Amino acid sequence: MNTFTWLVIGHLVGDWLLQNDWMAKGKKRDLFDPAGMVHYAIYTATVIGALRLSGARDENLAFYVLFCAITFVSHWLIDATNIVGRWMRFYRQSELEMVRVMVDQTMHLLVLALLAVFVCR
Repeated sequence: MNTFTWLVIGHLVGDWLLQNDWMAKGKKRDLFDPAGMVHYAIYTATVIGALRLSGARDENLAFYVLFCAITFVSHWLIDATNIVGRWMRFYRQSELEMVRVMVDQTMHLLVLALLAVFVCR
């Protein structure tokens, strides 16, 4: 499997398997809600774990700190700032929950694709 595929697996585990109702509700309450912060940290850990499993070349500590920071902050901003809702209103997309989920997931996958390019540079 390639690096992007591993990152997607990390995403699925962190964003779906390891996110409970407390986290899902909490991340919508406040930008700095503890439940959201726990979710973003778990998500970051699963994505970095997937990066390690991918066999991507070992880099120095600064590389991993930057990778973790980008992963954490991007997931936090997508989930906690309602950027998905703003995007949907701007493009006059349907307000169906399934559309919201797909826009959210697409944004997360775009970040992972950019990270995969960064790793494989």
